[in-house]
Amino acid sequence: MNHPRVVSSLRSLLMLSLLLGHWAVHAQETQGAVVDWRKANETVGQYSRGHADVLRWEGTQKIDATESGVEIPGFALLSAADAVRAAWAIRPELAALVARLDPKTVQHIADGNWGMVDAGMQRWVHGMDELFSSAASTRKAWLNAVAARQVLKHKEDAVTAAEAAAELGRRMVSIGNWSRYQQAQVALGESSAVIELKKAQLAASQAERLLLRFMRLETVHDRVKLPERLPDAPASPVQEPEMQQRLAAIQASLPRAESRMAKVKAEQAYAAYTTSIDVYRRYREDVLKQRDLISEETLLRYNGMLESVWGLLADVGARSQAVMAVINAQRDALIAETDLLWVLQGGSPEEFVALGGVSGQAESAGASH
Repeated sequence: MNHPRVVSSLRSLLMLSLLLGHWAVHAQETQGAVVDWRKANETVGQYSRGHADVLRWEGTQKIDATESGVEIPGFALLSAADAVRAAWAIRPELAALVARLDPKTVQHIADGNWGMVDAGMQRWVHGMDELFSSAASTRKAWLNAVAARQVLKHKEDAVTAAEAAAELGRRMVSIGNWSRYQQAQVALGESSAVIELKKAQLAASQAERLLLRFMRLETVHDRVKLPERLPDAPASPVQEPEMQQRLAAIQASLPRAESRMAKVKAEQAYAAYTTSIDVYRRYREDVLKQRDLISEETLLRYNGMLESVWGLLADVGARSQAVMAVINAQRDALIAETDLLWVLQGGSPEEFVALGGVSGQAESAGASH
């Protein structure tokens, strides 16, 4: 899913410069202050409908890091399959097993299409359990790292917006339109945004290092190049009849005690999977759509001078939070899918996804390495 860019740097700079201009002109009329907002106004003047046109234009722009000359250093892991194959390659026993397997089977496992793989292989092919275990832990660590990096970008944009709001507050105080008390409230928002950014930076760095550790490459690489966003969540979720059928195939080859444990694990995995899928869909299809409607209405109200700049900024922050919630829910759904498919191959995760968690699932999965 391609999430809308809520507070991209471009949008923040354009929108908030316009907001600063609007309020500064108002302040000039009441206080006689002289502030030159000509450049900001000229930018808006290109668009007949002001803010709405600027934001619509921004949404059509695609900024490519390579085209802009910005290079992101690091070990390229642009898909979960890239990470899984790299994790296999560093371990001689797994690399040897991969070389003996049918290439289609290897591709299915690397891609996470485990339903396409004969569940019996884990019983009659030596080392298949380790191959799946490595693929599962690496895949989950990769999902955590990508999500953490994606959330970090939104935190960076939030700081851009908060800094612009703080600058507006300072200008309002300088011309006598605001008290220090009012400015302190906005300054607090800026401080909070910076603190949250620091936390997100650490979380992204730790998730990246954890991924390299699970891959056994932490002494080889210290940076990872990841995609900008998570892959799409499953379009066609595993239905219960299919889950039961595949579980029965696993149970048939197990002793009674292990068969019962497999059933318990499958039920736990399926409950986490269905719940995470439902939560993700509700965030994406209900919460985010409602926030879009509110944001559009807030912007229209602001353009009609029925909403203050602070109401608009508050809406920007609220929508950014909604997008980050969608990212985390999407990550949880993908991790839960990995756990379920692993269980249906005879795997046994130590714990299942805790909705809204950060990297505990991946850490637990990698503990047995």
